[in-house]
Amino acid sequence: MADFNAIAAVSRTLRRLLLDRMASVGVSVTLAPPDVTIAGVNGPRVNLYLYQVLEQAQLKNQSIPGHEHPAALGHPPLSLTMRFLVSSYARSGDQQDSDIIAQSILGDAMLVLHDFGGRMDDMLLLTNRAGAIGDPVLDPVLQAEFERVKLVLHPIPFDEVSKLWAAMPEANLRRSVVYEASVVQIQARRPRRQAQPVLRRRILTSVARPPVLVDAYRTPPPTATSLRDGRIGIGEDITIEHLPTAAERLYVRIGTLEPIRVPLPSNGIIRILVPDAQYPIDLDHPAVRPIPLEDQLQPGPLEIVLMSAAAVEGVEGGLDRGIPVSADRMLRSNSALMQLIPLVTIVSPTFGNAGAILRLTGLRLWADTLPSEVVVADVAVPVRPPQPGDPWAAPTPVQVEVPVSAFASLLPPRVTPYRVAAQTNGVRSRENALTFRLDP
Repeated sequence: MADFNAIAAVSRTLRRLLLDRMASVGVSVTLAPPDVTIAGVNGPRVNLYLYQVLEQAQLKNQSIPGHEHPAALGHPPLSLTMRFLVSSYARSGDQQDSDIIAQSILGDAMLVLHDFGGRMDDMLLLTNRAGAIGDPVLDPVLQAEFERVKLVLHPIPFDEVSKLWAAMPEANLRRSVVYEASVVQIQARRPRRQAQPVLRRRILTSVARPPVLVDAYRTPPPTATSLRDGRIGIGEDITIEHLPTAAERLYVRIGTLEPIRVPLPSNGIIRILVPDAQYPIDLDHPAVRPIPLEDQLQPGPLEIVLMSAAAVEGVEGGLDRGIPVSADRMLRSNSALMQLIPLVTIVSPTFGNAGAILRLTGLRLWADTLPSEVVVADVAVPVRPPQPGDPWAAPTPVQVEVPVSAFASLLPPRVTPYRVAAQTNGVRSRENALTFRLDP
């Protein structure tokens, strides 16, 4: 299989083919950008310019037949398609017949590529302009390839051709045609690995169906008459409705936490408390078991999933009839999306002037990786750690402070208090009776 020289080998093959089979005498074949003057070439010529290389999508994951073990995995060859811009030139462009000569040269080159572009692999040189007579036309790099390089005329609109020439401001627009060469394959350098043999056959089957989740919402108080609320906070109850399911064990997965087992039978209704994190903190000794940030739920979308453990049966063994086995399989339901919100329990002080500091106490009010704001009426004030001389305390997930002066001048004047909320990661806390009154 060819190495990285395969691209250049295709260009060398096309030049050798044109030099050997063109009927025009004294015509050179060059490989260069059209706006480059080739040193030592003063007569008529045909120029081939490789302007685009594309990957063959249909061969992206296909190995070369006969080159790899059928069980080998990964790293197939790089399969490419190459596009050449072919243009012709007379000895000079200012003579009366210069353009006629260039047209004749282009027709000669196109006829050669039409006649022999599909069978370059079995052709031999006939003249001594491109090498010794009887040598292969195909470059040695490509002679052992499984896929043979074939050349076809590629239809391309004139505006696309003009764009190519417009990218070369020093070159004048010339009639050109585009040819496409494919397939060119380059062997991957990384070794392929062979799959390990099967050590144990096991076939398992089950008739159990995964659970079906119908809805998930915050458990409303007994007297509530409002619509189901999809917003939930840490420590609040979630009500999960699902279709009847037969399972040995049933679990609820909340966000990124590990599944939490719930009792059976659930009768289609599950109520579960949203935990603070996967590992609850020891309130008596909080430093003994700190909660890593990655184990905590943060404000934002919250996925709710049911998972049931169902018994499966089957057989395992070698080439004989096998022996009966049984195991458990976790079946996953569809998802329900909720929104984890910050919770605000205390606002202090409840009134003050522009020199006061407003403090919010609650849960999930701040995280150093998430944007946090205190919202007074419709004015949002970013929460940020204090700098030297700032009068507010450093923010924590349970308490944040902002200066009243940051929003006092932006509030519309009125006597009644303004509602206060917290916003973390773009999620605002629930509306409640917490307010702040701005005094003159």
